[in-house]
Amino acid sequence: MKLGYRERVILIIVLIIAIFGLGIFVFIKPQWEQLNDNKARRDTLKTEWDGKLAEFDRINPTRDKINEDVENGRKLAQKFTGEMTSVELAKFLQDKFINTEKNIEDEVILKESVAVSDPGTASLSYYYYRPNVVTYPLYENADLDGSLAKAVAEKMKEANTFALHSAQTTGSGAATFTMLINREDTMEFLDAIYNYSKGDKETMMIESVTLKECDFNEDYEEGENAEAAPVQPAANDDEAEGEGEGEEGEAEAAAPAAEEPAEVPNGIKPGYTEVTVAYRVFYMQEPTKADVGDEYHKEIWDGEEWRDPAPAQ
Repeated sequence: MKLGYRERVILIIVLIIAIFGLGIFVFIKPQWEQLNDNKARRDTLKTEWDGKLAEFDRINPTRDKINEDVENGRKLAQKFTGEMTSVELAKFLQDKFINTEKNIEDEVILKESVAVSDPGTASLSYYYYRPNVVTYPLYENADLDGSLAKAVAEKMKEANTFALHSAQTTGSGAATFTMLINREDTMEFLDAIYNYSKGDKETMMIESVTLKECDFNEDYEEGENAEAAPVQPAANDDEAEGEGEGEEGEAEAAAPAAEEPAEVPNGIKPGYTEVTVAYRVFYMQEPTKADVGDEYHKEIWDGEEWRDPAPAQ
């Protein structure tokens, strides 16, 4: 069949359109879809990369904060006493506070031995002052503008903030001992513990002080009472003459005899008493060195070296 010119032109146009359409579906459309997929993936990876860069920028501040916290922890731990065994704690107390030159000179006696517990734990609460705010119905009814309630809230603000701090558990050692000691040395003993704790920045506490006699038996003197009975004055001559004639021995009145001094009871040393002290010391573990890695430099991304894959092992 022979086609005319018009039919040949139409056939060529149809073939061109068919070939073009086939090229679009076979070659161009897949590439276009791949291009859109790559663009979407690029946007996703860029978002992830920006996030990673933001994380990298936080490396140095986080590293510095960790180092700062570790240093603060070390400084805090230095304010606590170094951990001691029960034997070491007993020796520490005797060397520092009990067997002092003044106590030996004043014949302060340690009754029996120092009772020391093995190292354990203790709860160390946060100390703060809590004001005593008194309110009552008439007080509350008088607060017509709310200023009184506001003043109470402001007064309690600091205490309420500190109340949020919970108690912390630390290492601890405890000892209880009784001394036969006088008043002056007792006060110097308590001052010595306070001054040592303050000067050496150590954490220790006197939990209780119990006195067997609060007056330290100061009413006694060696072998006698503190004061003998006073001597009564003799009667005067006028009183003696008024007693009557012929009565001898009544003109002159003798002073009554002084009372016999009472003996000091057994076990009592005048000016001394038994003082029982409950003592506690607190320990804290010093932080170990933190491995925070190397310092981050963002200039590492300026070159091309980081783009090369790691060599195969």
